[in-house]
Amino acid sequence: MLTIRQTSMLISLQDTGRAGLRHWGVPASGALDWLAHSLASRLVGNAAELASLEITGPGARLHFSELTIISLVGADLGAELDGQPIALGRAWLVRPNSELSFNQRRHGARCYLAVAGGFNITPQLGSQSCLLGAPWSGYLAQPLRIGDQLSYNQPDLSIAGRSLDTTSIDSSQSLIRYLPNRRLANKIQRQFQAQTWCISSKSNRMGYRCAGQALAAPAKPVRSFGVVPGTIQLPPDGQPIVLLADAQTTGGYPVLGVVIRADLPKLAQRLPSEYLQFQPIGLTLAERAFAEQLNLLKANFELEPLILGTPI
Repeated sequence: MLTIRQTSMLISLQDTGRAGLRHWGVPASGALDWLAHSLASRLVGNAAELASLEITGPGARLHFSELTIISLVGADLGAELDGQPIALGRAWLVRPNSELSFNQRRHGARCYLAVAGGFNITPQLGSQSCLLGAPWSGYLAQPLRIGDQLSYNQPDLSIAGRSLDTTSIDSSQSLIRYLPNRRLANKIQRQFQAQTWCISSKSNRMGYRCAGQALAAPAKPVRSFGVVPGTIQLPPDGQPIVLLADAQTTGGYPVLGVVIRADLPKLAQRLPSEYLQFQPIGLTLAERAFAEQLNLLKANFELEPLILGTPI
C-alpha cells in the first residue's frame, strides 16, 4: 500500500490518456510529460497504459507498506528513500515500511513515479488518468491528498537495478518549437516569435496562459473547430494560451500554431512565473524530433548493483 503522507503542488494518477474520445467531447488527459511517464513505466516493466504518479513540485512524502520496485523520471525534486538520495532513471528496490520524500526542486517541474506491476485502479473510459473535475468519483477525478492510499501489485524483483540513460532529455531550453499557422498574418507570427512569454499564475493542466505584450488578435470571428494538446490559441486579449492534456476538445479562437509533440515534455517541465519562447519548425524536422524520442523508449537497459540491499 502506498500512503500519501504529505502532498506537493499537485499529485495525480496519469497514463497515456484517453484516446479516440475527443469527438464525444472527452479530453485526452494523461501525463503532461508523456516521455518521462513512458520511460519510468518501461524501467519497472509496466505498459505505458498503466498509471504513474505525476508529482508536481517538491514537498511530497509517500509511505510504502509493502515491498515493491519504483522508478523516477522527469524533474529532479531531490528524491530520498529512507533518507538516502536516489537517482532518476533507475529501478529501485523499496523495502516494506519505507518512505520516499521529494525535498528540493533542482530542475524541472514534474517527476513521474512508476511502481512495478502498477496500481490497482479501475479505469474510467479506458484510462487510469485523472481528469480533474471529471463527472465520476474517486482518484481519477481529483488530486491525491494526505491520507489517500493506493494498493499496488507484486513486483518482478529481477528488474531491480535496471537503469536507462535519460541525460539526453533536455528540458532546460526555453525554446518551444511549433508548427505555425500559415494562414495567420506574418506580422503576428513574427511578434509572437520575438517575445519571451511568462507563464501566468492562472495556468493549469488545461493550458498555459502566456503573459507578455499583447498581440493584435484578428477581428474576424472564427467558427469553433477541433483542437488538440499543443494548440496555441490567440484570444481577444492578445495573450496566447497553449492547450495541454486536460484542455477542451473544441475552440473558437484564432490559432497561432501547434507545439510539436516532441516539445510537449519541455512545456510540462515549466511552472508559472517561468519563461517560454516559441520557434517555428517544419513538419519534417518535427517528425524527426519525435522519432528520436521514440528511439529512447527502445534503448537497452543497463544493470547496476543494488545499493539499498538485495531482494528479500
